[in-house]
Amino acid sequence: MRSFAKRIALTATASLMLALAGSPPAGAEDIDLYTGLQQNAGKPNVLIIFDDGANSDANAQFTCSVQGLTVANPKKSSGAEQCALYGAIQSINSTSPLLGNLNLGLMMFDPKSPGGIFRFPSASSPSAQALQLMDGTGVNSFLSYMQNQFPSDLNGNNVQTSGAMQEAWSFYYGYHSSLNKMIALSGNQYTSPLTDPCQRNFIIYIGNATNSGHPAESDSQMYNALAAAAPTPTSAQLQQIVIPTYNKYQSNWGDEWARFMYQTDLQGTANSANPQNVVTYAITVTDGNNPDYVAFDNSMATNGGGKAYTIQLGDVQGLQQALLSILNEIQAVNSVFASVSLPAAVNTQGQFLSQVYIGMFRPDATAAPRWMGNLKQYQVGYDTSGNIVLQDSLGNPAISSAGTGFIAPTAVSFWTQDPPLTFGAGSYGTSGVSGWPTNGFWQNSPSGVGWNLDSPDGQIVEKGGAGEMMRAQNVTSQSGRTLYTCNGVGTCPLGTAMPSFDTSNNWLTGTNGLNAINSGTSGAPTITSAQQNYLINWVRGRDVYALDGGASTGAGQEAETGPGGSVTVRSSIHGDVLHSRPVVVNYGGSIGIVAFYGANDGVFHAVNANQTMGINGVRPGGELWGFIAPEFIGKLSRLYANSPEVQLSTTPAGISPTPTPRDDFFDGSTTVMQDQRNPGNPRTIIFLTARRGGNLIYALDVTNPTSPQYLWSRSNSDIPELGQTWSKPRLMTVAGYSGPLLIMGAGYDASSEDSDPAPGTDTVGRGIIVLDAYTGAPVWSALPSCTGMPGVCVKNTGLTRSIPSDVTVVDRTGSGYIQMAYAGDVGGNIWRVDFQTAAGNTPSNWTITQLATLGGAANTNNARKFFYAPDVVPTSAYNAIMAGTGDREHPLYSSNTMPGTAYNVVNRFYMVKDSNLGSMPASWTPITEANLFNASTLAYDGSGSGFYITLPNPGEKVVNAPLTVAGYTTFGTNTPAIPTAGQCYPNLGVARAYSVGFLTGTGQNPNRSVVLDGGGFPPSSVYGVVLINNGNGTTSSVPVCFGCGNQTGTSGGGSALAPVQVTPKGLGKRKRTFWFADTDKH
Repeated sequence: MRSFAKRIALTATASLMLALAGSPPAGAEDIDLYTGLQQNAGKPNVLIIFDDGANSDANAQFTCSVQGLTVANPKKSSGAEQCALYGAIQSINSTSPLLGNLNLGLMMFDPKSPGGIFRFPSASSPSAQALQLMDGTGVNSFLSYMQNQFPSDLNGNNVQTSGAMQEAWSFYYGYHSSLNKMIALSGNQYTSPLTDPCQRNFIIYIGNATNSGHPAESDSQMYNALAAAAPTPTSAQLQQIVIPTYNKYQSNWGDEWARFMYQTDLQGTANSANPQNVVTYAITVTDGNNPDYVAFDNSMATNGGGKAYTIQLGDVQGLQQALLSILNEIQAVNSVFASVSLPAAVNTQGQFLSQVYIGMFRPDATAAPRWMGNLKQYQVGYDTSGNIVLQDSLGNPAISSAGTGFIAPTAVSFWTQDPPLTFGAGSYGTSGVSGWPTNGFWQNSPSGVGWNLDSPDGQIVEKGGAGEMMRAQNVTSQSGRTLYTCNGVGTCPLGTAMPSFDTSNNWLTGTNGLNAINSGTSGAPTITSAQQNYLINWVRGRDVYALDGGASTGAGQEAETGPGGSVTVRSSIHGDVLHSRPVVVNYGGSIGIVAFYGANDGVFHAVNANQTMGINGVRPGGELWGFIAPEFIGKLSRLYANSPEVQLSTTPAGISPTPTPRDDFFDGSTTVMQDQRNPGNPRTIIFLTARRGGNLIYALDVTNPTSPQYLWSRSNSDIPELGQTWSKPRLMTVAGYSGPLLIMGAGYDASSEDSDPAPGTDTVGRGIIVLDAYTGAPVWSALPSCTGMPGVCVKNTGLTRSIPSDVTVVDRTGSGYIQMAYAGDVGGNIWRVDFQTAAGNTPSNWTITQLATLGGAANTNNARKFFYAPDVVPTSAYNAIMAGTGDREHPLYSSNTMPGTAYNVVNRFYMVKDSNLGSMPASWTPITEANLFNASTLAYDGSGSGFYITLPNPGEKVVNAPLTVAGYTTFGTNTPAIPTAGQCYPNLGVARAYSVGFLTGTGQNPNRSVVLDGGGFPPSSVYGVVLINNGNGTTSSVPVCFGCGNQTGTSGGGSALAPVQVTPKGLGKRKRTFWFADTDKH
């Protein structure tokens, strides 16, 4: 039996709970986070500093093709830059994300002082200086300045970079008369342009790196200017930045000013919860003769939090595009969220390939139920400084530098092409897919940097990625798309191909199919028999409303904005990937990598996840097949009609048709089992859960990933206690059972727990269930009532609250067999299951014990809930159990002072010692907080049964699963934004990544946490040893964590999607997303 355990690779991913779904006003869901508060941010402020020193007089060959401009210096560098800047500003008029959405100004070097001087808007009133809003009037004013007032005599000025940066900070910070501080070097006393505490502020420095000029300021003068700045710089901010290699201008203080502005809050302590800084971008125009100036400008951007661009002298188009890329990145704000998954490397146990797969979604702005989504691929690599970063397909950093926490607008994900090239015989052709629109798929609904094109896809969810490949596969016909279903609940065929979801399926097109289509309860319009085939074709991807008779089809009254022409595929063919996290399986050989994931377009998708290799003729990023469970057919008509609206806790009354809770599908987590006992006949099985999509679980055999077969399914008809399947089925082998098993929490009781406060009387989901992985038969369960429950059932009346969390399994001996498991419930209890007891190890001898009770009554502020599985680290003396509390289904601020409401509950992080290394004793008193050390402000002294840390911020909740790597446990929290007048509050709240030493309670920084860019719910951390390409034919194995945050950086935690290199303490015990039963302990 031991060899059995060693031959099964147990592959699993954790659920990502980041999502939106409807709920009645009395209840709530985590999606309410995106609807409860409005963001009152002012328009971003952008100041362009133009290097008009003698170097701008360098000779340059260029052609200026922009309309309406006569270049002042037609054969000089400054003339090319005037042309590019004019073209970029002119483009704002036709770029809706920019038009009217930013304030802009232009500064040059002051010939009469060491500082800068405003050229646009007019510098006549510096005390009341304001930037110009780039609406139609503002754009025309800027263009008029560029045409009529742009200086033609630029060759006499010094390159006073740091002086101009001091001028810029004086402008942004404003003169403070009480301090007599921040008088600009020009002598101006500015009024800060900040009008809103949410405004973001930027500098774009355009430098000329030619032989004819260089930065030339007095070292002591500029050091003194920085030292005299307000707020007072720290000693570290006064230390000179070291520039390697090309360091001729290292003594210039421009990059130190950029660092100071990036690290310093313009509002000081008055706005400490929402710091506002200044981010610096740098564009360097060069003829190749002054690499030191290029390196200096790069240092300004790197230390200023922005990006650096290098443009060849005379490349007008390149400079114009760089300017527009920066402006688009500055303006990019999109309510999108994502999870990351890594593929395991074949034949390299415990390591991952460098590919990163991100599932995305974008809520509909009008609360309609049809949301866009996608799956995109990136990779882990090194940047030019040798740092680990997330890269796009071009090798560029993929995360935005503008503080959004999401993808950069100019990033191009893998698979993304425009036009998508033909693919056949395992390789790409040289021409575009037949029927792909010449002017781009999005020509009638342009957005982002790519505008009408899919590339670059950047931060736009629906562009590029698997979504684009799905559109390319079906662009003029959807007849070749492979969609499976079952002809009714409980009728899925065993051992043969499943029925097709198309109009050739007589069951689907007949009376039974029509009844199934109209079986939904969301209030969607009834589909008639005349409309039945239209709905089926729409689900397959056809834009039937636009093509097949409009309203007579029964589709939504809005036509999707497609490109027209011969294109018949709808733009929304790929729906939102909400809580589902992509599961990635590396089959090796001629198959390679396949991604499996659920989307709320009704389809569970299988996608070719290779970068360049086809699978049976399916292009990289293309869909292999999709599966629609028969239980979900009744929900499709609502997506088809795109009505009624989604009901949220904030939805007002009086809307017609009446909004209803959002319909979800396979929105839960997926588990993969790769059974390699027989190398000649390996098996790969996936287990699908639904979260709010339903009380069900499906198993599909995907040994042949292009031809799935139904294996089994279970629902609350089979298991009466089964709630909504939030808990990821955890694979395990135990000594007392001959096959692989699944263990999971019994589910979530939405009817009870969605209330705030919850009544504390759940009716389903109260327990733990163990199933046979191959048959789905219940093997063992622990429930408050065993009525109607097959298999061995242990009745425990203490199980009164639902268990939506995953279950953590532990193998202390390294045998490959699990001895014990742990799970938390929504009543603040931690439960332990024993598989090897004194009485024996067969299912009839397995036991459950309430290990700890750390919550309180439902009507108190101790009503803590565990939504995520604990992390467990075995030590020589005990199992250290790390868990955090928080009701993420009630994410908003509430002024309700009623005890027990989610906002008022005091949430905590716990480390509980379980010293019962064998089986639990017959009698056990649960651990309580009285047995734990309060490490909220102190280091843990090792006493008692562990420690707890109270989360310091009102309403703060743990919102993802803890992960322990190298001695520190990482977990994420969200603190709801409080709608206080005069304060900046992001509507997604404040996201933090904590890192706590599980033995000490101390952090990697004094706060034990860092703030993550973008707010919202940070995804559960993912750790792996990643194989990174070194660029010379070799690879390096690098420990990497996603979601851990940059705990030791000086500028916040960065993006939750960004990889952080881990420096392990001997690597220690740690949990992998992909794990192997013969090597890991849990």
